Amino acid sequence: MKRWCAFLLAMTIACTMLATPLLAAPKDDGASAGSSEASSGNSSSEPDSSGSPDGASGGAGSASSDASLSPYVPPDEELYQSQGIYLLNVDSGEPVYNRNEMERIQPASLTKIMTALVVLESDHDLDNETTELKTYIQNYLYNLQAGDGGIYQGVQFTLRDLLYGSLTQSVNAAAMMLADYVGNGSIEDFCVMMNQKAKEIGAKNTHFSNPTGLYIEGEENYTTAYDMALIAQYAMQNEEYMEMANTRVYTAYPTGGPESGITWISTNKMINAADTDGYYYEGLRGIKTGTLPEPGQGVVNFVSTATRDGYTYLAVCLGAPYRSPDGEIYANNLAFRDTARLYDWAFDSFRVKTLMSVGEEVAGVNVRLSWDTDYIKLFAADKFATLVPKDVTGSDIEPQVEIYKAIERPVKGQKGKTELFIDAPVEKGQEVGRVKLMLMGEEVGSVPLVAGETVEASVALVYLEKVKAFFGNFIFKFILIFVIIVIVLYIALMIVRNHNKRRYQAKRRRPPQQKR
Repeated sequence: MKRWCAFLLAMTIACTMLATPLLAAPKDDGASAGSSEASSGNSSSEPDSSGSPDGASGGAGSASSDASLSPYVPPDEELYQSQGIYLLNVDSGEPVYNRNEMERIQPASLTKIMTALVVLESDHDLDNETTELKTYIQNYLYNLQAGDGGIYQGVQFTLRDLLYGSLTQSVNAAAMMLADYVGNGSIEDFCVMMNQKAKEIGAKNTHFSNPTGLYIEGEENYTTAYDMALIAQYAMQNEEYMEMANTRVYTAYPTGGPESGITWISTNKMINAADTDGYYYEGLRGIKTGTLPEPGQGVVNFVSTATRDGYTYLAVCLGAPYRSPDGEIYANNLAFRDTARLYDWAFDSFRVKTLMSVGEEVAGVNVRLSWDTDYIKLFAADKFATLVPKDVTGSDIEPQVEIYKAIERPVKGQKGKTELFIDAPVEKGQEVGRVKLMLMGEEVGSVPLVAGETVEASVALVYLEKVKAFFGNFIFKFILIFVIIVIVLYIALMIVRNHNKRRYQAKRRRPPQQKR
């Protein structure tokens, strides 16, 4: 009996071992389908280098551009003096060059960009509402030796006059008077409004503690080159702001002031064609200058935009030194010099090119469940154009094709090789994947891929696939193995019973032994 129990146990173990591979979860052929590569057709058209930025920023439809920071580096990078730099192609929205773009730096008078934006977006009448210099503002500036820009008490200035004073000659008194007026007598409340607006714009690493940008020990007044680019782009959309920021000379005629008025001259020498220091840059539009001359701080900042041949760039230069390591004031504005270098390099080096055209054949993919068609071509659904170095050619663009819901199968007769399939039905124009456009190992954008023809599914093949799927699912396999085990155990049990029965019958037929 013990031998038969051991036999039954051995049979059970054997059945279990045989069942293990059947019960194991099948390979999920479509698990990584989203990232599987299909065979490429014409990988990419020769980029259209017409020189026009039209069609940049990913083209039409759902073609998309990579928003990551650009890997481009100017050849004379070691000459740049600014601590934080952010160069952006405005046409495409793509960064071209960055240096310490997330590092916090004193904004200096770049702060007045936000001061002006808050005032411009308020409900106040810029031409008919007036205010005058208050004593506490005058005393505050006097103690800091910050200058008053020709503003003195008892003179009524319109809000528009004060905006021009803030954005041209960067008059601190004008900025504080605006903050006091719009903040209903509280500059602190106005600063809250400034910081709220900064957060709305997306400048998460920016904080303003005053409306002027003056350095006050203990105050948190900081920004980054990246944040300042966001703020500058926002300011560029405000026509009134841009008009004021690009006014070279402005004369205010305040009530109670001198008959000849008060004249303010822009601190932005790069918009002054008559500048004798050689800073003028054709096509440049100033957004704001900023300087902290105090020893120990000594930074020069500049934010601007420039346009040439249909291309527009935005440059942010923060933290250029105002003084040499020996404490001597530099004769040149190093932020201006960095800005000119950046624009010269960008205008000379980059073009917007079409990297993929609508209807361009990109790849192909195998099709299952159809008697009529086993392969279809895939085409680009959208045009994609973006900013690239001007010497980029079609051979520099590497397409990476992704097929949605693809099934990966081994290639017969080719060990280790696989190919992708999609299931019919497929409609012509149906999006079945995307192609990533890679340049120097970086994704510059992607375009949807659509089927080039309609493929009808075969009813017989569809039902056959369903049957295969049913027989391949876990529940069916479990039931099948359970039935097999039951049958094996039943057979084993019958064998044991028959064996015992024969032994019993043989024992009954055996004649009794006679006693001697």
